[in-house]
Amino acid sequence: MHVPKISVVMSVYNEEKFLDESIQSILNQTFKDFEFIIMNNNSEDNSLNIMKSYKDKRIKIINNKKNLGAINSVNKGFKIAKGEYIAFFCGDDVSHPKRLEIEFNYLENNPYIFLVGSSAVYINENGKEIRRFRKYNNYKMLAWRLRKSCSIIFPSIMFRNENVSLDPNVLVDDHNLYFNLLKRGKNLTNLPDFLIKYRVHAGSASVYDREKYGGGVDKVLGKFKELEDNTSFFNKINYSIKLLFHYIRTRKEKRISPSFIF
Repeated sequence: MHVPKISVVMSVYNEEKFLDESIQSILNQTFKDFEFIIMNNNSEDNSLNIMKSYKDKRIKIINNKKNLGAINSVNKGFKIAKGEYIAFFCGDDVSHPKRLEIEFNYLENNPYIFLVGSSAVYINENGKEIRRFRKYNNYKMLAWRLRKSCSIIFPSIMFRNENVSLDPNVLVDDHNLYFNLLKRGKNLTNLPDFLIKYRVHAGSASVYDREKYGGGVDKVLGKFKELEDNTSFFNKINYSIKLLFHYIRTRKEKRISPSFIF
């Protein structure tokens, strides 16, 4: 039985408006050796019918008979995944055609990295660009930066399939996942390439929404104090200056490089 190199796990709940575009962005990847696990978390709209309209053999639809909650549904998908790597995705976002190829090659060539994310173009409900985040890719300093904010975009990640799960008791599950991986001694990083379009709309969530998540954000940030911090004061200052210029550069950027236009 063939074991795919990558398992793409997509979480879906009432995404009928965006789902076709999201599914097609995965099926159109230049990297072909993957299984596509779509977790339908008891959607109440036409999402399930949209999934079933695709006849690609790589697609595996898991239809939860009741809503398990987003985190439990994703964990179920992670357990089913057979690939050497798992790429996570959401049913309202869009992947660049080379996303899987680029992230796979990076992890293959950098065995000391456990998880990689990417930069992203933020779009609104109609697909219009709002802003963009070009992420920094220094894994040592990223481990320090994660103590301040969630600096890895969850729907952009690919990681090694080695007993990874989210904590259903923590609302800001992605940031908490990064903490747990760092605690296990895993290295995490980002790629500067824009590999996803991250859709922001009324039904989407953000870990920075403190009103919605209450003290969940601060609780997870507090956990990072458990980790040993070996970053020198000089390196923190130096890196903070680089981040400032990085932010200014991203704000002024007028277009994505031609090879990464969607």
